[in-house]
Amino acid sequence: MTPNIEKLRNIFLATFFFLVITIIFTPLLVRNGFSLLSEEVLESILLLTQMSAGWQIFRLYQRTVEKREKEIKKLRMEYQKREKDLLEAFAYLGKVNVQVSLIQSFLQKIKAPSSRKEAESYIKEILKIALSLSRKDWVTLRAMDSQTFQTTSEYWVKANANTDTSGIKIGNKEIVKWEKDKNLCARNGLCVFGSSGSELSSLKVFLIFLNGERVEPDIEDFLRAVANQCEVLLTLFDLKGRNGN
Repeated sequence: MTPNIEKLRNIFLATFFFLVITIIFTPLLVRNGFSLLSEEVLESILLLTQMSAGWQIFRLYQRTVEKREKEIKKLRMEYQKREKDLLEAFAYLGKVNVQVSLIQSFLQKIKAPSSRKEAESYIKEILKIALSLSRKDWVTLRAMDSQTFQTTSEYWVKANANTDTSGIKIGNKEIVKWEKDKNLCARNGLCVFGSSGSELSSLKVFLIFLNGERVEPDIEDFLRAVANQCEVLLTLFDLKGRNGN
C-alpha cells in the first residue's frame, strides 16, 4: 500500500470512529448544556470529511491500479519479446549447427581428384551440400566459356527424385545477366552465384537456383566458395585436356 493511501485510510477511519462517537455522545452533551456546534452541523462536517477522504482514497487506488496494469502490460510485452528472441536464438543455433556440420563435410572433401570422373563425383557431392544449405528444390552447376557463352558441362542435383526439371530452360546470356543483376535475382527468385574466373582459362562456373525464395545472406559467401571450388576442378582438367594429359 502506498503512503498516501495509507494516510487517507487512517484519516477515513479516524473520522468514521469520531463520527460514531459524536453520534453517541452528542445528545448527552447537549442535555448537560455543553455544545460548541449543533449536532447536525458537526455530523455534516464529519460526513463531508469522511466522504472527501473516501473519494481521495478511491481516486488514488484507481490511479495505482491503472499504473500497475500498465506495468503488467509492459512486462507482458517485454516477456513476449524475450520469449521470441529466445526462440529465434534456439532456431539460429540449430541452423548454425547444421551449417557447421555441412561446412565441415565440405572442407573434408577439398582434395585434388586424380581423374575427371572423380572430379565430377566430387562436384556432385559439393552440390548436395550447397542444396542442403540453400534449402532449394534443385541446384544446377553450369560451366561455360565466358567468351563464346557455350556450355562445356552441366550438373544437376535435386532435393528428391520427384522434382521435375525437364521444363527448365535458362540461356547462358541470361545467367550472366542475372549473376550481375542482384535486384533481378531477388525479385524473381532467380539466384545465380558466379565463380571468380581465372586468367588461365576462359571457363567460368555458375550455381543456379530457381525456387521462389532468395538464399539467405549468410549462405551466399559459402555458395560462391562452392562455385569457385568447382571452377578450380573443371579448369584443372580443362588444362590437362588441352595439354593432352
